[in-house]
Amino acid sequence: MRRVLCVGECMVEVRRLDAETARLGYAGDTYNTAVYLRRVATELGVPAEVGYLTGLGRDAYSAEMRARWAAEGIVDRSLTIDGHQVGLYAVQVDASGERSFTYWRGHSAARAMFAGTGWVERLDADLVHLSGITLQIAAPEARRALLAELRRLRGNGTRISFDTNYRAGEWNGPAQAAEAMDQVCSLADTVFATFEDEAAMHGCADPRQAAHRLAALGVPQVVVKSGAHGADLLTGGVLRHVPARPVARVVDTTAAGDAFAGAYLAATLAGRPPLEAVRTAVGVAAEVVTHPGAITPRGLPLLEAGTAPAAAVPPGG
Repeated sequence: MRRVLCVGECMVEVRRLDAETARLGYAGDTYNTAVYLRRVATELGVPAEVGYLTGLGRDAYSAEMRARWAAEGIVDRSLTIDGHQVGLYAVQVDASGERSFTYWRGHSAARAMFAGTGWVERLDADLVHLSGITLQIAAPEARRALLAELRRLRGNGTRISFDTNYRAGEWNGPAQAAEAMDQVCSLADTVFATFEDEAAMHGCADPRQAAHRLAALGVPQVVVKSGAHGADLLTGGVLRHVPARPVARVVDTTAAGDAFAGAYLAATLAGRPPLEAVRTAVGVAAEVVTHPGAITPRGLPLLEAGTAPAAAVPPGG
C-alpha cells in the first residue's frame, strides 16, 4: 500500500447560506487534496493510506475535525499544540460561482506548529504533497529545514508534489513568494501551478510560458491549471492541452484546483500516465464545481467514463 502525506492547514469553513444562516465545514487546500485523492483512489481501486499533517488544539472544533478526517478515511498525523485552536475562514460565492475568503487564522495551532521545525521530521511517506500556503504559514527557519528534508526524501525515493496556491496578502511581495516556491519546485516531481499565480509572480504571458519556466527548474511533470480554459501538461519535453469539461452550471469553484491535484495524484498512483491523469483530474474538478463548499457529499461518484482529447504542442512552440 502506498503511503501519502498531505501537509498544511485544515480550518473551520463558514459558508453563508442566507442573511441569517451559515453552514460549518472543515477545509483547507492540502486537506481538500487529501480528501479527493483518497476518494478517487478508492474509486480506482488503488490501496493508498492518505495522512494529513497539521497542528490542532484540544478544543471542540479540533476534535470534530479529527472525527471528520476519520470519516473520510484520512489518517490523523496531526500534532497537538497546547494553548492554540484551529483557524477559521468565511467564504462568499457570487452568482457565477467565484468565491472570496475572509480568514481568522493568525494564532492558529497550525501557525504555531509551522513556526517551529519539529514537524519536518514527520514527513514520512511514499508521496508528500504540500502547497504555497504551507510555505506561507511556515517560518523562514522551518522553510529551510523543509528544503533540506525534501532533498533527503527525494534522494531516498519519496515522490514530492507541490501546488503553488499563491495568496498575495500572506507574503511580503511576489518576489518573496516566487523565491520560496521555486526552491520547492526544484525538488518536486510534480508541480501544479495556476496560470494566474504564475502571471502574478513571474509575469508569464500564457500557460505555455509558465509550463516551460517550471520545467526549466527540473520538474519532470508540470501541470498549469487555467480554470474554465482547462490545463496544460508539460512532461518529457512535450506540452499538451486538455480542455475543461463543460458543466451545466458552476455553483462554487472552491477547491476545484485542490480536487484536480488529488485526482491527478490518485490516477498516477493507479499507474495511469500523466496525460490520462490530467484528463481524470479535469473531470473530477468539473464535478466539484457543481456542488457548494470545498468538499462534495460523501458517496458522490467523482469519476466519469471518457475524457476530452488533448492536442499535442511541439516543445518550445
